[in-house]
Amino acid sequence: MDSRIVAVRRFRGPIAGERYIMPLIQLSSGRGPAECELAVGLYAEYLLRRKPGAEIVKSCGRQEIKLSGRQVCLYQSLLIRLPDQETITEGTILWKSKSPFRPNHGRKNWFFLVGSVADETDFQDESFNLKSDFRKDELSFETFRSPGKGGQNVNKVETGVRVKHLPTGLTACSVTARTQGENKRLALERLVSKFKTAKKEHVDALKLSQRRRHDQLIRGSPVQTFSGLDFCAT
Repeated sequence: MDSRIVAVRRFRGPIAGERYIMPLIQLSSGRGPAECELAVGLYAEYLLRRKPGAEIVKSCGRQEIKLSGRQVCLYQSLLIRLPDQETITEGTILWKSKSPFRPNHGRKNWFFLVGSVADETDFQDESFNLKSDFRKDELSFETFRSPGKGGQNVNKVETGVRVKHLPTGLTACSVTARTQGENKRLALERLVSKFKTAKKEHVDALKLSQRRRHDQLIRGSPVQTFSGLDFCAT
C-alpha cells in the first residue's frame, strides 16, 4: 500500500451534509500473531501520547498483560479518532523487536497496518428527527395534479407532492390523499423511510470495508519503523 498523509477532518458524505461523517484511523494486526497485536497496542500508546485529544472509540480482541513491569494492551484491531486537522501517515508499519512471548523465536520483524476509515457511528442511531436531520434548504418540493379518480378537488388542483433531498438525490411522492398538505406529510414520511434505509446500507458498507482492511496488510516496504518495547521511531 502506498503511504500517504491522511488529514483528519469532517467532510461531506454520501448520505447527507458535513455533520454526518468523520474519518477515523484503523489499526490492524492483519490477522498476525500476538506480537503484531502487541505492536498495535504499543503504537496506540505512542499515538495517544503524541496527539492530545485523540481517543480510542472501538477495539477488537483486546487483551491486557503485564510486560517488563508495566501493563500493556494487545489488540487485533482498533479505531482511534484524532482531533480535527491532525495528520497521520497511512500504510504498513514495522515493529522490530525480539518476541517477548517466544524467547527462542528467530523472527524480529512484526508488521501492522494503519489506515483511514469513515466513521459509521453517526449512522447507527435508528431515531430520526425530521427537523434536525433534514434542513429546509436541503428539501425541494414539487406539486402536480394527481392522476386517476379522486373527486373534483384531486383532478383540478395540484394535490400530488414530490419531495427531493438535494444532497443525496433521494425522492419520494404521494398522490393518495385528497389534499396537498396531507400528501406533503406522506411524501416526507416516505422520504424519511428511504433515508433510514440508505443510512443502514451505508453502515453495512463501512463495516465491510473495515473487515476487509485486515486482509490488506502488505508485509514489507514499511512507511514507518519502530523498535523495542519502548517503541522508539527509527
